[in-house]
Amino acid sequence: MTEAAAIKEEILALTAQHVERLHATWCHMFHSQTCVKYLHRLKQHAEAFYSDLLEESEDKQALIKRDIAALQEEEVQLLGQLYGGDAVEERPENVPLIVWQLQLEHTVEQLREELPKRRAEVQELQLQQEALCGELGAQPLPLLLDPLPLPQELTAFRQHLEQLSSERVARTKVMQELRQSIEQQLQQLENDEAERRLLSEIKEDLTPETFERLRALQQRLAKQWQELREDIDATREKILGLWQRLEEADEARMQLVRDATEYTQSTRRVLQEELQRCQLLFHGKLKTIIQQLRVEINEWWDRTMKSRQERLRFASYYTDWYNEELLELHELQLEDLKLYYENHKEIFELFASRARLLTRLDELGAKSKDPTRFQNRGGQLLKEERERRDIACKLPKIELQITELVRVHEAKCFGPFLVEGENILELMGRERRHNSALKKTPCSTLRCQPTPATVQSKLGSQHAQTSLRMGTPKGANSTQQQRLLRAPGTHPKKKLQDSSKLVTNENENVPEDSFKQFTPSSRSSLLPVPRNILVQLDSSGNISKGKTDKGTVQQQPGGSKPLNLPTPRASRMWLKRPKD
Repeated sequence: MTEAAAIKEEILALTAQHVERLHATWCHMFHSQTCVKYLHRLKQHAEAFYSDLLEESEDKQALIKRDIAALQEEEVQLLGQLYGGDAVEERPENVPLIVWQLQLEHTVEQLREELPKRRAEVQELQLQQEALCGELGAQPLPLLLDPLPLPQELTAFRQHLEQLSSERVARTKVMQELRQSIEQQLQQLENDEAERRLLSEIKEDLTPETFERLRALQQRLAKQWQELREDIDATREKILGLWQRLEEADEARMQLVRDATEYTQSTRRVLQEELQRCQLLFHGKLKTIIQQLRVEINEWWDRTMKSRQERLRFASYYTDWYNEELLELHELQLEDLKLYYENHKEIFELFASRARLLTRLDELGAKSKDPTRFQNRGGQLLKEERERRDIACKLPKIELQITELVRVHEAKCFGPFLVEGENILELMGRERRHNSALKKTPCSTLRCQPTPATVQSKLGSQHAQTSLRMGTPKGANSTQQQRLLRAPGTHPKKKLQDSSKLVTNENENVPEDSFKQFTPSSRSSLLPVPRNILVQLDSSGNISKGKTDKGTVQQQPGGSKPLNLPTPRASRMWLKRPKD
């Protein structure tokens, strides 16, 4: 049994006990009808007591419920303002009304305290935003006091303020850099106070309008500084050109200009003074300067391989009326020639390389016609042949590169590329055809015909060497020596007429078509032949060859008599034989 049930039992027992005592007392005092009457009155009193007590309790319950309802309504309102929600927690069945009322009162009290704090926070955020937006010139975000912003809205607003703060820091840094840059530009330009006054009038806020004004001022100053820089560079270039033309030797003035290296108004003034001084001197030496320009133009004409007709087109070159306009025309012509050469530098370099190779090829061809070239035993012929092959390989490649570059030029300029007034492609084609025709010409027709005296001297030299090997007596005269080389039925004049077929070396005999037959595989023909070659004259007076076989010589056709030359071994033994 619970405590409440026990108390109710005690109340019922106490009530019953008191009623019994009252009834007994009334029965002892009054007759039975009066006792019944008093019992009815006691019942009425008991009913009235319990009715009043119950009514008072019910009134108290209703009051508590009204308070709870009011608290719940206020809670809903506060929650709606603070959090945007209207969900109210229902009272559990086992929770008494008074307890629930106390809980609601506590909750509502907390919400009441939070509401002014929220409003104060919103007002503070509004003030921060107003300050930042006013400084940055940005549009503020809406933030109302009624209704109050939700917590997530406040979080987003705080992030917005953080971004504004970061933007303020960045703009402050940029503002400082801009102002420092403008100050440096003003110092370089040595500008008047107008620009500085304009800079001071610009507010130091961080609005886009301020930045636009500062950037506009910076751009204007940068443009002025760029113009100053270009003016200084142009003036310096003019001064250097005038120095070169005037052959300036005033070291003090030159050093003053060299020391003025900064781009400032002071440098401009120094250069302007020097330019004016040089121009005064220049007008006095105008004729000499124009003549120097003509020398340079002539050099560039040669470098760009201009023809006589192309040079005559520049009529100012041949004018004797010297003035500034004539000077300007010469300068423009020189600049055009340099630009033309620079644009086609690769073509000119390749063409010059081709010309060098052709010149070297002609030199090698001239060497191949030299009748004494076979006397060289140092491998020079092999080197020349190797160089000739290299040139033959390089020339087509160079001409192909020139052709490709010229085709590009023709596509761009819609005209041929001229060298000495002629199309370079036609010129190279004509030179190729000419060189091909020369290669097909027999070498015997290209060689120089020797004179009779030369042939006679060569014959005498060969005969002397041969007679020494054969042991010819010292007292033998030239007539006897010539008889050894003369075959029956021949005459010296016939030999002189065909002397172009002779070979000057005693160990070599080269046919007249040997230049055409020379190939890399025939290098062995350039090696010295053994000394057992027999030298003799045929019926036509030409020198012929015969090989010995164990010291004997075969009989040659035509009735010629062989020379009894010893073998190489016997020759060495004969040379070692002591004199009698």
